[in-house]
Amino acid sequence: GGRGGGMTGSRVGFSWFGTDQPPPGPPRPQPADLHLMQADGDIETYLAAYRAVGGPHGWSRRLSLTHDALQAILDRPGRRVLIARDAAGTVLGFVELDLAHGTPAAPAAEIVHFGLAPAAQGRGWGGFLLDHALRTAFDAGAARVVLHTDTTDHARAFGAYLKAGFRLLRVTTAEPDDWN
Repeated sequence: GGRGGGMTGSRVGFSWFGTDQPPPGPPRPQPADLHLMQADGDIETYLAAYRAVGGPHGWSRRLSLTHDALQAILDRPGRRVLIARDAAGTVLGFVELDLAHGTPAAPAAEIVHFGLAPAAQGRGWGGFLLDHALRTAFDAGAARVVLHTDTTDHARAFGAYLKAGFRLLRVTTAEPDDWN
């Protein structure tokens, strides 16, 4: 459905999820036609992936930042950027992790951005990418992984996170510019 009218339409509903359990069993097999690369701190690669995945959902927060402001975010300790591509180099998916989200006493990671390009949806690749992101976070020492969705995200994201073992922690509303 639509987002409703009036001035309140600028507020976005956020659903926060968390898990303290790594994925069970062995890692999911990597699809043969999906290639993963780490692109930490590479702003051009990051922006290309952010646009490919987020464009259809109206993602804009990172696009409104100056080059230096975005570089500062990508250069933070524990910031990890994973990009999935096909053999031709087309972006299929994108994960931005904050592996330093918690405190030394309660190490946590946040999946800051996560998604698939439209052409990659419906093939089970989101499950692989989410599994990989979770294992990356727990392998890096996180005791807990959190993420949020908002009302602009893909309709199936909510179910995918629950299926991956996340629990719904809380639901809030905020102006889209209140966080990054």
